[in-house]
Amino acid sequence: MTVNCRISIDNRPATNAIFQAVPRIGERVSLSVDGSPQDLRVSRVVHVPDGKLEAAAIIVEVTTNIL
Repeated sequence: MTVNCRISIDNRPATNAIFQAVPRIGERVSLSVDGSPQDLRVSRVVHVPDGKLEAAAIIVEVTTNIL
């Protein structure tokens, strides 16, 4: 089973990503940024009630900065 998440990278416009499980705060995830893969750190995870934010019920904020 996969989880559709809305991804926000360092205050850039949000995009969608699919994960095998919801990432946890502090976890590293690998995503394509501007066409190249990058390791990013999860800084915040928000569950949206009823999933009404552009079809994603989970928002994952990630950063290129090391926390």
